[in-house]
Amino acid sequence: MKKASTQIQGNPPRPGNIVFGRARESGGDTPSYFRIFRCRKGGFDFMGQVKLEPEPPALHLEVFSENYFEEFEVSRDEVTPALKRKILTQLLSDRVTPERFKDTVRSLLQGKSAEAEPVPEAEPTSELIGKGEIDLDEIFGQLNAEYFDGKITARVEWGKKVNGKNRTSFRFGSYDPEQKLIRIHPRLQQDFVPRSVLELTLYHEMCHQWAPVKRKKGMWRAHHPEFKKKEREYRLYDEAHAWEKENWKKLLGPAGKKGKPAKTEAPEITTLAG
Repeated sequence: MKKASTQIQGNPPRPGNIVFGRARESGGDTPSYFRIFRCRKGGFDFMGQVKLEPEPPALHLEVFSENYFEEFEVSRDEVTPALKRKILTQLLSDRVTPERFKDTVRSLLQGKSAEAEPVPEAEPTSELIGKGEIDLDEIFGQLNAEYFDGKITARVEWGKKVNGKNRTSFRFGSYDPEQKLIRIHPRLQQDFVPRSVLELTLYHEMCHQWAPVKRKKGMWRAHHPEFKKKEREYRLYDEAHAWEKENWKKLLGPAGKKGKPAKTEAPEITTLAG
């Protein structure tokens, strides 16, 4: 029996955490690229395999257990495109994927396949973080594919949680160019935070690698005109900044229960990210 959709319009289902396994290539007149993957959903691990073909660009997906699709409240036809898109975005940012097959991935993400329907783009959304698990690697992969052509190479992780009141300010995120490491403040995990704010924070830190610091008039500048121009390309830039200005007191208060930020005195407004 086909399940009724309970997703908010424009918000695709979340396929789960994906980890790639071994890779294999086949040569000849029609070269192909195979990749085993493990997908974590609902506390279970599901195995699968993808096959990339460059001419014409095509992605063939196989999930070895049909039980995977029972973890969703939407139909298989709605889950499969979301799973394909997540796999493609992660293949694009994965160092193991050969560059010639990354061109195939880019074509598929842009809907240039001659035989298959294009993988649908994620719709702009102002949804809240909610109570589900937040996959930073997935968000990183989506942003990397959409705005940076998959060229940002960095690890992303949550920063350490700090208990108690923050009296002045805090940095939403940080980027370490030597380690190529992005850290996101755990306060952004609270369920009243819009996804656009989390996305823009991560996107902001990715921009630091795309447009590195410049020296001008004897001073190093991180947020120079080239950086700011790239940052403004994020589709929900204005929305995220507007939310921050209206809700900075909630974020500066000590994080208590989900959805119930603790009261705080009036500290100075923090910047969005480092």
